[in-house]
Amino acid sequence: MGFAPFGDYWRELRRISSTHLFSPKRISGFAESRRKIGNSMVEDINSAMASYGEVEIRRILHFGSLNNVMSTVFGRTYDFNDGTNELEHFVSEGYELLGIFNWGDHFPGARWLDLQGVRRRCRSLVGKVNVFVGNIIDDHISKRSLHDSQEEESTNEDDFVDVLLGMQGNSKLSNSDMIAVLWVRNDFWGTDTVAILLEWILARMILHPDIQAKAQAEIDVIVGESGRQVSDSDLSSFHTSVPSSRKP
Repeated sequence: MGFAPFGDYWRELRRISSTHLFSPKRISGFAESRRKIGNSMVEDINSAMASYGEVEIRRILHFGSLNNVMSTVFGRTYDFNDGTNELEHFVSEGYELLGIFNWGDHFPGARWLDLQGVRRRCRSLVGKVNVFVGNIIDDHISKRSLHDSQEEESTNEDDFVDVLLGMQGNSKLSNSDMIAVLWVRNDFWGTDTVAILLEWILARMILHPDIQAKAQAEIDVIVGESGRQVSDSDLSSFHTSVPSSRKP
């Protein structure tokens, strides 16, 4: 949606996103998935601290954010700890290509030379992404056919691929459009934005122990001595922790 030209197509993508991806009902439906990903991040932090005595928090936040988006959009999570996951390579290269200084952008006459190989790398990445996302779409189509769920309405357990596949009439997207919507949504709008924000919040909490103490005290009051985890339903009760993270 961020890269689509303004018009009917853009408005349709905006409607699909607001109705089927960002609605409160859909967000609450993935609460359990977010809880599991959060627990996994805590386990990674404990493991890194026990093994190395230090934690690369940026890496953990990045992978946690990526898995959160993957769970919502594609209905699956990935293990990035071995460093061999192709999805992480796609995402890293995509961000690199978005931010690279491209001489062809400033000297259009020399663009055809592709001196830095940007266009070549983009074409290669697009081909790999088409195969990767296309396989996920094919898996969803096979499962829908197996369970004869084509006539069922979307539920909170359906991921975004299921929602797009279940659309009919003018709202139905082609596979190529679906790949573009899913990948841009997943890669460029759903990962580093959240990870960077969380890293910034943690840094501010460390630099301001008074804010950290207030946040901890508020958590103790809301959660109590039960030892339970903070849940989505608790967020409306916070008055210090959330606002303090927004202070400059």
